[in-house]
Amino acid sequence: MEHRVIDKKKYKINLIKTDRFKTIVVRITFINNFNEEFVKNVPLLQKLLVTKSKKYDSNVKLVRELEKLYLPNISTSSNMYGNYFLINFSLEMINPKFTEVDMYNKSFKIFNELLLNPAADEYGFFKDIFYVDKKTVISNIERASENGTVLAENIYDKNMFKGTSYEYTTYNVLDKIKKINNKKLYDFYKKLINKSKVVVTVLGDFDENIVLKNIEKLMKKIKTTDNLAKINLKEIETKKVNIIKLKKDFFQSTLLVGYKFYNLTEYERHYVLPVYNMILGSMNNSILFVNVREKHSLCYSVISYLHKMVPALTIECGISAKNYDKALNIIKKSVKLMNDKKEIERLYKNAINTINLSLNDIYDSTDRIIDIYLYQEFDNTDGIEEKRAKYNSVTVQDIISLNKKIKLNTVLFMEGQYEEN
Repeated sequence: MEHRVIDKKKYKINLIKTDRFKTIVVRITFINNFNEEFVKNVPLLQKLLVTKSKKYDSNVKLVRELEKLYLPNISTSSNMYGNYFLINFSLEMINPKFTEVDMYNKSFKIFNELLLNPAADEYGFFKDIFYVDKKTVISNIERASENGTVLAENIYDKNMFKGTSYEYTTYNVLDKIKKINNKKLYDFYKKLINKSKVVVTVLGDFDENIVLKNIEKLMKKIKTTDNLAKINLKEIETKKVNIIKLKKDFFQSTLLVGYKFYNLTEYERHYVLPVYNMILGSMNNSILFVNVREKHSLCYSVISYLHKMVPALTIECGISAKNYDKALNIIKKSVKLMNDKKEIERLYKNAINTINLSLNDIYDSTDRIIDIYLYQEFDNTDGIEEKRAKYNSVTVQDIISLNKKIKLNTVLFMEGQYEEN
């Protein structure tokens, strides 16, 4: 895999050459300093931009056109990364060497149409399209919140990550989403297109000259800025443990336990922390799995996962309401076991092997490969093999030392109302 960067001053292009895939992926990433407007506006904007445009005012028309081009996939995604908000627009096409060379230009043309000529005029997105899609987006958010675990996670995020970008979820700003109108959303779109930092990434076995010409044509219509603040890891002092108990009309109860880490080095955040998490609660023989589920039968499921940019760790389990006190007690004891050298040594090799297998999987994922190079733009991330070497260098003592930097921050218990006795 060959990687090269072209700096166009106004934007950068990552060219990742590999013949591992039969497709070519072009991703345009708009990077901005985070604010609540992105969480509020982006879900609806994403739907409007990849399903319709001025030329294709219905999804049926768009699909028919895509069928003529061997169905290239045009998609969008977004995520928060520390104090940044990233919005990706992606084109994935079958490599034209398997079809016909003109598929480059034709696929880019429809990609440009969707991104740069939305179904809008000076007064905003066309109302008939806007309000149908808005209703769908709101309905999807409300339907998701009918799941007890999803609702618990949203309430937990709002409390556990208060003061950071991660407290904002679509559910937590739903009232504001309902107030969006077609003009304000179009104004947001224009600001996004003209006032973002932009990174373009191309991955695959592509014709460089043709791809670069099409990117240049696209970027002529996009203005860029580079006003990003420095990447910021938001450490918020834990003065007292925040305990939240709720009762909702769900069958199963959900327990979320949040720990925050303090004064981590870059090496600890990028490499020791993932190994720590693997041993604690991300393997089927992890400390949490064995102690909470297998030995004491206190939960239906238990897992831990990371928020590296806070940095923090969440333990999530589905339990019976009667097991709340005992489950929380065993979870706390399990975290303390991360000081036990023998316990860490027992699971260390399996954790490292699991992470190495995960690194191997990156080579089979276009999105994960692109992310590796994209995040190097603003964070101290390494390439795949550099990551492997550093993960393999993590020691048992590194993991034990990390446990001295952890502190319980938030406990959320959502008690179900219809459990069996």
